[in-house]
Amino acid sequence: ERLLMSPGGYAAAAVCLLLIGLVGFVSNLLVMVLMCKNKQLWTPLNVILFNLVCSDFSVSILGNPITLTAALFRRWIFGRTMCVIYGFFMSLLGIASITTLMVLSFERYVMISKPFHARRLSQKGAVALIGVIWVYALLLTAPPLFGWGDYVHESANISCSVNWESKTFSATTYIIFLFAMGLVVPVFVICFSYLNIIWTMKKNAVAMGRVTKAECRVTVMVFVMIVAFLVAWTPYSVLALLVAFGDASLISPGVAVVPALMAKSSICYNPVIYV
Repeated sequence: ERLLMSPGGYAAAAVCLLLIGLVGFVSNLLVMVLMCKNKQLWTPLNVILFNLVCSDFSVSILGNPITLTAALFRRWIFGRTMCVIYGFFMSLLGIASITTLMVLSFERYVMISKPFHARRLSQKGAVALIGVIWVYALLLTAPPLFGWGDYVHESANISCSVNWESKTFSATTYIIFLFAMGLVVPVFVICFSYLNIIWTMKKNAVAMGRVTKAECRVTVMVFVMIVAFLVAWTPYSVLALLVAFGDASLISPGVAVVPALMAKSSICYNPVIYV
């Protein structure tokens, strides 16, 4: 079978995937152990953060080993059904992560901008929000399982994701839907939340003592998480749009692997920022 990338390229991808998988596994596991050992950490906000950590941890144990094996074999060896399952679960976890960050940023907006009007988030409320996050992610990523869009090979045949290359009406409309609801809406809410937070802080929050130093630090932490996530996923999103609505032949498989690896590296950042 013709290789889509040089042997050196597959070896480099395998090394990157190994490092991402190890760092992501150890760091996210550390946070999970830390939170399980310290019950005082189970604030409503941290419950939602724990959901983000679990999502990233799942990628490290379910996604990376499969892609790493494919890179070592220089092709996808797991069959069509496994490709669909892998593509679905990785998409589900990715959408769940950005939706969690959207919820966290909106919670920060409510607490900082409307401290006297907002009811504090409860444990039950946090658990309910986590349920909403996963239902939302499922609604966005399940359609290809029922014929709207598709999950196929990508990244030099070592991974599987949404079929960005197909120009059919079904594939194109699903891509537009996925980008609108899975990227544009979360980024809009995040930008709205943080612009209002910055405006409030500049106005009178710190001077009036309405925002404690702890609240400010948590807000900055969530902001850094969001920036790290967007830095990791933006190149992949741009590439996907170029492939979906441009000429896919202009992008070589070797080039396509780089943004995919950057996106996978996002599982390493959040636990480091959080700890």
